[in-house]
Order: sequence, then structure tokens, then C-alpha cells
Amino acid sequence: MVIRNKSQLYDTAQIKVALKKLTSAEDTSDFDLNKNLAPVDIELYDAAVLIPIVIRPNGLHVILTKRSASLLCPCWLIASQAMFRVSAASVVLASAMSDPQWEQYKQDFGKVYTSDADEQQRYGIFKEALKRIEVGNALGEKVFGLTWTSDRLEHEKHGKGLKKPTGFSASAPLYEKKSPLMNVAAINWRTTDAVTPIKNQGQCGSCWAFSATSAIESQLALIGGDDYSIELSPQQITSCTPSTGTYGSDGCNGGFTEGAYEYVKSAPGLTNSFNIGYQQSLTQTSTTVTCNTFKNQIDSMAGADAQLSGGYAQVSGYTYATPACTSGACDTQDLSKLAAALEETPVSICVNAGNWNDYTGGVMSSAQCGSMAADEQDHCVMATGFNSTAPTPYWIVRNSWASTWGEKGYIYLEYDKNTCGLADDATIPTVTLNLSPEEKAKATASRSAMFHQATQGAYKTIV
Repeated sequence: MVIRNKSQLYDTAQIKVALKKLTSAEDTSDFDLNKNLAPVDIELYDAAVLIPIVIRPNGLHVILTKRSASLLCPCWLIASQAMFRVSAASVVLASAMSDPQWEQYKQDFGKVYTSDADEQQRYGIFKEALKRIEVGNALGEKVFGLTWTSDRLEHEKHGKGLKKPTGFSASAPLYEKKSPLMNVAAINWRTTDAVTPIKNQGQCGSCWAFSATSAIESQLALIGGDDYSIELSPQQITSCTPSTGTYGSDGCNGGFTEGAYEYVKSAPGLTNSFNIGYQQSLTQTSTTVTCNTFKNQIDSMAGADAQLSGGYAQVSGYTYATPACTSGACDTQDLSKLAAALEETPVSICVNAGNWNDYTGGVMSSAQCGSMAADEQDHCVMATGFNSTAPTPYWIVRNSWASTWGEKGYIYLEYDKNTCGLADDATIPTVTLNLSPEEKAKATASRSAMFHQATQGAYKTIV
């Protein structure tokens, strides 16, 4: 008999002893290698299969998976005709099959794997996630936990997609407040018509389009009043923003919010999500749907069929809530300017979201999030408020990873620092509307009511 032990985890002599006990056994009870050695699987070369086994003196008891039925081979194992190999992969699989935390995880998230090899790989990723969660939670509150991504490869997790052209210059002006600074202690625009429901970018790297769309939606509602609180189309921006030039973006392969604003500025407008719905896959990587697909919808947006196409928004430019940081550590950003802008409107922001897949709730500290440097940014979202008087003060940030993620689609970030680099690239689009004097008066009243609601009644009006 020839035994090859590639894993070097078991002594070949030990395996020979176990097999000798097997062949000399007199009864027909299961001979379980787990009782004589550590868990192993054995490859039967002449059968060209790799399987975990338990051996009986009168046959080969094959176990395909923990959940599958067994199958008996009613034949003697002839040593001279078989060559066995101890595999390191078997150790992982046997360990996974006896790990109650892994079994609970699979049950909680409905995990099903294509093969034992697939489960072995996923279990290894899961174990690394447990280590990462423990280390991260030691840096602040327990904000990290197991999620559906805890067994996923990096490219299988939630989509992100921030990608700026090399050497981009942040030349837009700073935002000018429309009313005196009120130094509110807390504000939360998500409870008002200025913020639409949480969206889901899926596996497309279109975060930049969702962030820009959400900011345009907010400006449209605040300028026009709650009558203009409509959901717009991130698909139009994803598909139609040019891929070349100073503001070039690349659809599902990434882009940036400034490029999104420049595209909408050049287009008839940004249409509503009923006219152009989101067509990228939510569960798989997909090729960006081409802009020509929506040519008729875009052409009709501001034309003779505008009443049939529904609402849309026109953008004339954008401003920065606080001076942008496009290089370096970005650890001296002016957070007071960001807070001042949030008194009047939600703000599009871009962040380092490298640790966000493990987030399950609570206030993520700057240490837990990681670098705030410009080069580390990989995701664009929207700040919708803050609470400076909470036991742990925080910024309120809306994501585009569905309402099943985080705090029902939101994340709270440590308030006293540029956590995740949230003030590195904070933009506010300029939305234009032609309102009559009566419509302007109605919009002003609506905006004041939304501000009153966003501050939980602490402040009554905003100009």
C-alpha cells in the first residue's frame, strides 16, 4: 500500500496503524477515523473522487456532505489497488461541519453552497470575518457583526464605485448659506419629504450616481416644496454620463458625483424613476445599460410629451459644502461648514467604506472606519443630518445598499472627526425651478415645515 501525506498534518505511520486496526477488526461496527485520528478525507485515485469517508471492515461508507444521504459501496477496500492522500482541505470541511456558529450562520442567511470545495472556501472567509469583527469592535462600540457578506469574496460584496479622473481639480465654489447660522444641536432630514426612501445599487459600481441623484432629489424638494418630492433616475446618470473628458465616468465600473452633475447640467434634465427605472442587476455583476436604450425617454422629458413623462430636475451646477480635499491625509477638514450646510439641506458625500460590509448598527468611530485620506475613498453616499448631543455624537449617513443593511439603510459616524473622510468631497447640486410667486410662497412654507420636522420641533422656521 502506498500512502502519500501532502498536508503534513498527520504522521503517515499513524495512518497505517489506523488502517491496520480497520483490516483486523472482527465486528462490523463503523470504524470512524475521527476516533483514531483528526478528521480527514481520503482521495480514492482509481475512482477519481475526493470525498470524506468513514470506513467499515466490510465496505466503504461514503458521506458526500453533512446534509446528504450516505451511500454504501459493498466491496472490500483492497490496499494494493488504492492509493490514499490526506488532504488539508478535509480539515477545513470537517471543522466547518462541526462548527455550530457556522451552522447557525448558514441557517440565518439561507446559505447553500455548490460543492464541498465551495463550502470549504466560504468557511475560510467566514473565519477571517470573525477575526476582523473582533478586532474592529475592540476599537469602539460593537458596530460590526456577521452579515450576508461574511462568507463572500470581495467582488461579491455590496457594490461601491467611486472613481475620479487622475488629477481632477475641485474648482467649484463653496456653498453659500441662504439663512443665518442657527447652530442646531441635531437635525435629521430623513424624516422629511426632502429625503426619498432608501435605494439599492446592487452589484453595479454606481454609488456616485445614487449619491448625486439623492442630492438632486433633496434640492428639488427643498426648493419646490413637498409637491416636488419625487424619486429620480440613478440609471440615467449611470448610463449616460460620458466616459471621456474632465468629468468622465464609466457607469458600473465607477464614476464621481461632480461628473454626474456635469452630465445632468448638459442634458434636458434628470427624469423620474418611473420613466427610467433601475435596470442593473441587484445580485450579479452586470454590464452598464447603454444610454441609447433611454433616448426616447430623455428626448421627451422636456418636450411636447413632458406631461406624460412626469417630473424631472434641471441642474445648473454644484458647490462644495466645505473645501474639498483631493490629496493627502485630509485630517483637518472644516466640519463646522459641513454641519452648517446640513442645517439647510442634505449633502452628497464620498467616503472610505472599506469596513462598511461588516457594519450592523451603532456609531462607527473614526478608528473603526479607518483612513480619511483622499486616496482611500471608494464610495459615495449622502449625509442627511447629525446629532451633536447624543451620548456618542454622530453624523447620519444614507447609503445605497438597500434598507436591509446597517440601520435600515443608514450608518452613524463619529461626529467630532472627519470619520471615513466624509468631509473630503461634500457637494450640493444647484437645482433650477421656474416657480410663480404663489408657488414660491408655498415652497417656502413647505421648507419651513420640513425644517421644523427635521429638528423635532426645536426650531420653527428656516428662510
